[in-house]
Amino acid sequence: MKRRTVLSMGGGAALMLGGAAGRPVVAFEDSKNVMRYRGVVYDVGLRFTPGGGYSVDPFNPELVAYDINAIANQMHANAIRIEGEEIDRLVTAARLAHDAKLTVVFNPWKMNVPVTELKEYFVQAARAAEALRNDGLNIIFVPGCEMSLFNEGIIEGATVTERVKWIASTLGGSDMSPEDIVAILEQKGQMIDKALRPIVEAVRQEFGGRVTYASGTWEMVDRSLFDIVGVDHYRSSETTEDYVAALDRYRLGKPLVVTEVGSCAYEGAGALGSGGFMRLLGVNPDGTGNFVDGVIPVRSEREQADYVEEQLTLLNDAGVDGVFIYVFSFPSYRHGEGARDLDMMSFSLVKTYPEDDPRGQNMPPWEPKEAFHRIGTLYEVMAGISK
Repeated sequence: MKRRTVLSMGGGAALMLGGAAGRPVVAFEDSKNVMRYRGVVYDVGLRFTPGGGYSVDPFNPELVAYDINAIANQMHANAIRIEGEEIDRLVTAARLAHDAKLTVVFNPWKMNVPVTELKEYFVQAARAAEALRNDGLNIIFVPGCEMSLFNEGIIEGATVTERVKWIASTLGGSDMSPEDIVAILEQKGQMIDKALRPIVEAVRQEFGGRVTYASGTWEMVDRSLFDIVGVDHYRSSETTEDYVAALDRYRLGKPLVVTEVGSCAYEGAGALGSGGFMRLLGVNPDGTGNFVDGVIPVRSEREQADYVEEQLTLLNDAGVDGVFIYVFSFPSYRHGEGARDLDMMSFSLVKTYPEDDPRGQNMPPWEPKEAFHRIGTLYEVMAGISK
């Protein structure tokens, strides 16, 4: 993805690049739209593998407070999607986000369990969210994210990796006709709705605020269940026209929010979109990465920043009501040199240093990546226009 001189927007607005120190100079002079929710995704700990540890461990409220204030004051976000499994962690982070004057998108997320086992978990989370709402938090509840992928019982496969492979082979690598693919996805959509409907009904018994669902683009979900249409809308190799046009099926007379979009930080990651992390096959005992074909990618923070900037610009021009960039930090993958640079294989907007690095003992133990600054510039301008 090459850096461009001008990205034109509707209404005469333009994003002018090439400012001092590589930072963009931004002008949305007559933009048709300024997003209501200028957001960042914040992870407080998820189990991506069955029986595995949390993606954030330990959970440090002091660091969480620092991070959230950076999101609010340095990145100029006005909303945060807080995702994690432990409800107590979500509540702690939500209160800190409220203190920072952020709208909270409260996203309890229990991975790798059957969809039939999720209802009571979401009921408990909804009770906690309602207590927060009664304390004055501006809070939106998310009872699920890409459930067909991250939970058992809808898509074939015992693990997330196996289910990703099923999606890839069905949508991109099969010899089936488009009509057959649609029929399969409609069937899977009915299974998602069967799981989601009783969850949403139970959540609404406990929570009186707005509810949405962070769907994958392959998930055909009954949007009548929700107050806000939410979709994780990554861009891979499609054209800008196709990327924006894909939003049309989500324009249902309700607020439309892109609940997740982002890129890894290496050359070529932008064209892979949400699949950028899959070039990392695993981590060796010595802490080095095991990469596809044994080839270590070339780190590029510029690639990540350009991707995020372009998608934010396109989505703003497309009139969406909000965007959440994935993800503020991912301390499971630390910054290093060469094959030890696992950070470039994550979507994180800051690079966390290893614990044996003196910088990893600082508060914070991270430094911003280029995308952090790029988003901050865009969001600051949007904030000025919305006043």
